[in-house]
Amino acid sequence: MKRNIGEQNRRHTSAPFVNPEVAQIMQGLEAELGDPLLTQSLYFGPTALTQIRRIIDQGGSIVTDTTLAANDIDETLLGGHGARVLCFIDDPQVVQVAEQRRVTRAEVATDFGLQVPGPKLMVVGSAPAAIQRILQRRRSDPMSDICVLAAPVGFAGVVQIKERLIENDLCCIVVRGKKGGVPVTVSILNAILRWIHDAKLS
Repeated sequence: MKRNIGEQNRRHTSAPFVNPEVAQIMQGLEAELGDPLLTQSLYFGPTALTQIRRIIDQGGSIVTDTTLAANDIDETLLGGHGARVLCFIDDPQVVQVAEQRRVTRAEVATDFGLQVPGPKLMVVGSAPAAIQRILQRRRSDPMSDICVLAAPVGFAGVVQIKERLIENDLCCIVVRGKKGGVPVTVSILNAILRWIHDAKLS
């Protein structure tokens, strides 16, 4: 299984959609994080950068699964189009609904995030349940205005959930395999936002 995932990583990192823009972002991340294996495990969907740029330009929302991630996103890179960072995990209504339904707060917070009007980037750095909920909602919703950045850390179950996100043809960026976590997720997102910001200045 480990070998198969490694083979998938190598296949995807050499695929045509690893264009110069993606390569530049990955190079910067490797220099920042000092982990070439992590950057090699990054899967960029072919339309992910375009979609995230559209989300920023149209004043969309970045919805995170943790307040830690929300607080560490560099909002100075969001530009002046009204894009905002949201997190519902500690919302009292989310807590109440989760208790009533006997489900995780991550699942309910994901539902709240998906209900926000406009294009959205769903950022999952901690809760695999949030990815699971997105996949469930995907069955009845094309999610054409949504991109997912998924990098929760974990073992077999988490690895498989992240792979399912790719297999469902959602617009996404995924840290494949066991690597990831909130700090890594934030680093990836800030690197993408920095690239978008710098591209507009050049």
